[in-house]
Amino acid sequence: MRRVLVLCSLAACEPPQHGPRYVPTENAEPVPIVEPARPDPGQVGTVVDRIIDFAFDGGQVEFELRRDGNRVIQIARSRYAVPIMMAWQIGDLINLEPTTPIEGVAFLPAASAPLREGPAVELADFAIVDPQARIRRIIRSHERFGDPRSEATPYDYGLPYAHGQKFSVLQGFHGSFSHRGSNEFAVDFDCPVATPVVATRPGVVVAANAAAQGAGQTPEYLEYKRTNFVIILHDDGTLGEYMHLSPSGVEVKPGQRVKRGQELALSGNTGFSSTPHLHFQVMTAAEDGISARSFPFQIAVAPGRVEEPVQGHVYGAWE
Repeated sequence: MRRVLVLCSLAACEPPQHGPRYVPTENAEPVPIVEPARPDPGQVGTVVDRIIDFAFDGGQVEFELRRDGNRVIQIARSRYAVPIMMAWQIGDLINLEPTTPIEGVAFLPAASAPLREGPAVELADFAIVDPQARIRRIIRSHERFGDPRSEATPYDYGLPYAHGQKFSVLQGFHGSFSHRGSNEFAVDFDCPVATPVVATRPGVVVAANAAAQGAGQTPEYLEYKRTNFVIILHDDGTLGEYMHLSPSGVEVKPGQRVKRGQELALSGNTGFSSTPHLHFQVMTAAEDGISARSFPFQIAVAPGRVEEPVQGHVYGAWE
């Protein structure tokens, strides 16, 4: 059978018409453009390297380097049941030529449950220079819990300690010692070690750490891994952050729904701290993946009375 090639110029030849021809009118609705589905980056090629970082009770962040022929892609995913914002940078390349930027900020969607596998996010793409030689890269990252799009809705928070106890506020909003920037609206209560800590608002535990020991005021103590904490996801997407808890003092598990007033942990003196106390704030991640957004809040200090916590004031838990 002879093949017939029909050649046409760009200006004069129209494609054959099948059925009624559609002629757009002036008021016609635009036809949406359907983009072809992109392959799941977590299924491309084979894994040649895997790194685990930012690992606490409730999840971890995973980095996979996947090779597909002479192409290599760097992906990341979260196993937390809460979104993660991450600033990342790739360097110290051997036998890899970047075809995309090698630093940036990534949003890692939440997994469906603690420790489940969240969606893969492609960070960077590389071409292998010599297919027979080894490849190498170093990835550096900084992670924050939370979705930067979350906004705090009005809510009267409870006090973070049990009925009948009274403690003063050591440091309130905008405190000069450490409540600036990411901790702008945090509150430190003068709780001695082993004070029962209770939930100020209902929510779901999404992350916790009870393995830290010791306290200090040098920069390394600002890292999450140097302090014990419980993080609770509220219904509005914000997070309640309870920090400086006692070693082995966490009493709840990721994925657990807690009620207002339910005991979470024992207070302590771990992480960036100069004295035993309980740090509480309402927060989420900032868009840069490094800092946090801290939200002002009010506490129910007596029946029918709410106020922003004031440094130096003593508050008794009445609920």
